[in-house]
Amino acid sequence: MNLKRYAGIDIGSNAVRLIIKDVLPGSSYGNAILKKRVYVRLPLRLGGDVFLYNKIKKEKEKEFIKAIKIYKNLLDFYNITMFRACATSAVRSAENGIEILNKIEKKTGVNIEIISGREEAMLIFETNKHNLPYDATYLSADLGGGSLQLTLFKNDDIICTHSYKIGTVRMLKEKVKQNELKKFENELAEIKNNYNNIKLLGTGGNINQINKLFKSNNVSFVSLKKLYDELNNISVEERMRKYTFRTDRADVIIPALEIYLKIMGIADSEDIYIPGTSLADGIIRELYENDLEKNNT
Repeated sequence: MNLKRYAGIDIGSNAVRLIIKDVLPGSSYGNAILKKRVYVRLPLRLGGDVFLYNKIKKEKEKEFIKAIKIYKNLLDFYNITMFRACATSAVRSAENGIEILNKIEKKTGVNIEIISGREEAMLIFETNKHNLPYDATYLSADLGGGSLQLTLFKNDDIICTHSYKIGTVRMLKEKVKQNELKKFENELAEIKNNYNNIKLLGTGGNINQINKLFKSNNVSFVSLKKLYDELNNISVEERMRKYTFRTDRADVIIPALEIYLKIMGIADSEDIYIPGTSLADGIIRELYENDLEKNNT
């Protein structure tokens, strides 16, 4: 049986990710199941260069090319023809971002698109809206290494979306501006004041890691605060030993928890729902739905 497959590549500020999914038969093609077959995460941390030097330096450029070559080999092995590769905050901010993406395309044949914070939010919305109860108002908070996207939506409709240059790697490098933080706090408070009974939803690598720690899709403010207090009082090495965090997770988990606790506090949310989705999932969902629409016309 030849299964149709799609792939999404997310080039983030802290890591790059490849997801490949099979299209399994459902009651109809439009209700097919997208089943994860491959997940590969490489700790590239482009933001480490970009947020300090405003560019991707030579050594990191070599690692970037090597990472995409690995992904291209996997795409070829699984005979993937429908895929999309998207770069977010670090490459958006890099003075030499486009130049390096052109080099990568020449060396690997993989075209990487730089997407805006708004499109990033839209893609994540596309995958999350299918797995949530109908007729509720959600605030999605997607936190990466370089940016934070807040998206308010109900059912199939986006009410508003905001993108901020606030991310865990930026925070580690002390490159988040105070006026950006203030803007985020004010706009979040405005959302809270204008909409009642908002359900908070969290996406991104750090919150997904927290999901695994608690083994629950719903995590309370109290539990997050307790975890933050514990982790903030031990070293990076101790975090790695106790929770088997990778090196590039053990340091960014603290700023991630700080931002999520701030969001929950301003939004007056007692808990946060974690669907375990990512930008790469949203890319694949969009590819599938575009393919479906094309086949139905």
